[in-house]
Amino acid sequence: MTLGVDFASFAVVFAAGFVSFASPCVLPLVPAYLGFVSGVSIDEDSRRRDVAIPTAAFVLGFGITFMLLGAGAGLIGGAFSEFIRSRSVEITAGVLIIVMGLLLLGRGLPMFLMRDRRIHLRNRPVTLFGAVIAGFAFALGWTPCIGPTLAAALTLAASAGNAGAGASLLFVYSLGLGVPFLLTGLFLHEATGAMSFLKRNIMTINRIGAVILIIFGVLLATGELSELTARLSGVGFAL
Repeated sequence: MTLGVDFASFAVVFAAGFVSFASPCVLPLVPAYLGFVSGVSIDEDSRRRDVAIPTAAFVLGFGITFMLLGAGAGLIGGAFSEFIRSRSVEITAGVLIIVMGLLLLGRGLPMFLMRDRRIHLRNRPVTLFGAVIAGFAFALGWTPCIGPTLAAALTLAASAGNAGAGASLLFVYSLGLGVPFLLTGLFLHEATGAMSFLKRNIMTINRIGAVILIIFGVLLATGELSELTARLSGVGFAL
């Protein structure tokens, strides 16, 4: 027996993706990455499509990679679920997500998680396929600083117990990370104010994300999440 994938799980992994975007490892380097894949500096005048289209290819690259990771986690979780009771899976997943939330808060964050692990591509991609490859490199080699949020999403994917559910969860995680990239690429010059706001409040955003993960982990581990989801579903049906 495996856990179902509900709206709460999708909401949490989307939030985790956004927190990954707003992490100290990613946010300050967003203009540099967009400039790398598009060849356009944030200070240059350019058509929106010159930045938006390569950015979309870049997002597609890391989105596919994360979805494959999610499908793999779902398969592994499904294999173990044949030998482990679903309640044990819930408790284990909940505890792991709580731990990831605490790490995101910075409680005892290991220093190796703060080191740069990016894959550095020497040459700027000149085709859309090259931008997709850059997205693959982002997903596989980016600094482990996004590890707590990604690990929480993969934990949920594993607890879902099948490849389809795992891939769908990581697709939503990729949306949380990718939509801000797309909006920044589409409104490159106008986005400077929003980027400044996010940078000023980067720690607050990460703390809010950490609290969301911890609350979700507690609900999952205690079994309250299923009851809460059932109540919300009943309210939605009534409406």
